[in-house]
Amino acid sequence: MSNSTGKDKKQKPTRPPEQKLGDTPIPPWEMPRPEEKAQAKPVKKALREAIANVDSPEKADEVIEKLETKTVGKRAADVKQVGPPADSGVVAQQVEKAATTAPASKKTEKVLDATAQALTTPDKRQREMVSEAVQEVLNPQQQGATPTPINEQKREYLRKAVLKRLKPMDALDANLFLKVNHLPHTHFLNLLFYGLTFIFTGGAAWYLRMGIAALRNRRKIVEILREIALPLFIATALVEFPIKTYFKRRRPFITIIQAIVIGKKPGTWSFPSGHSAAAFAGAWLLNHKFPMFWGLRYVIAALVAFSRIYLGDHYPGDVTSGTLFGLLFAMFFHWLFKDRRKR
Repeated sequence: MSNSTGKDKKQKPTRPPEQKLGDTPIPPWEMPRPEEKAQAKPVKKALREAIANVDSPEKADEVIEKLETKTVGKRAADVKQVGPPADSGVVAQQVEKAATTAPASKKTEKVLDATAQALTTPDKRQREMVSEAVQEVLNPQQQGATPTPINEQKREYLRKAVLKRLKPMDALDANLFLKVNHLPHTHFLNLLFYGLTFIFTGGAAWYLRMGIAALRNRRKIVEILREIALPLFIATALVEFPIKTYFKRRRPFITIIQAIVIGKKPGTWSFPSGHSAAAFAGAWLLNHKFPMFWGLRYVIAALVAFSRIYLGDHYPGDVTSGTLFGLLFAMFFHWLFKDRRKR
């Protein structure tokens, strides 16, 4: 009897660790503060209870079916307008309330819906707080934590229920995301890819390279600004604002729930990837002007794009589309400004 008890204690599943710097692709000053993490604890508790209720593929199908029916025709932008206020802690309280008031048969459905609504809040810090809580529960691989066998099986029930309802290309995209995102996540790799995604935000590292080139040859400052810096700025801005905003406004609310279940970092508008656009646009523009080390720049751009999937921020389709947009815009505006300069 005592041996059995000791064995049970050894096999008792452990919860994923709290996320720390390097585990998520956000700047240090945007990481949730200790008091915000404390506010998010009811969200994690509610989600754990919600997952515990999904004890079969049939139950998972029932939950996702009900959510699809309930949210049909809803746009994320519409939910945002009537969503919870951004006051500190209110968004987390909404999820907790859904967990405590819903009958057991509807708890999973109500908690996922309330969590998705909380992620439409305009307050970035509150959104990040809930987003990280969601990932700690539904995507522990993101932190390099080994998921507990029982909970992982229940998460898989929900994932499969979502995946089989997606269009073929969307399902392929989601499956590829899971393959990459569930690769080993050591602290070193998290820090490496977080570092890449951070220094290439908006193409910042490429601008630094341009600055060094301009200091070395000041006669080329105007040329560098016109043929590299300006096309890169416009290419990145077009992807980050009009294109991303267009798809943000059109996105169905159900896609936030799908992101939560699949394991993608929820609460962000990810199509297309701005980091991938800036990385490849900058690589092409610099290679056109400074061909030495052209291959290395494309390798770096590819690693930046890969980091967006590895860190859970983007689907492969977001990264591919961002890459194509970035290259096309870079080529067009480089040609446009260079042609005008010559005339």
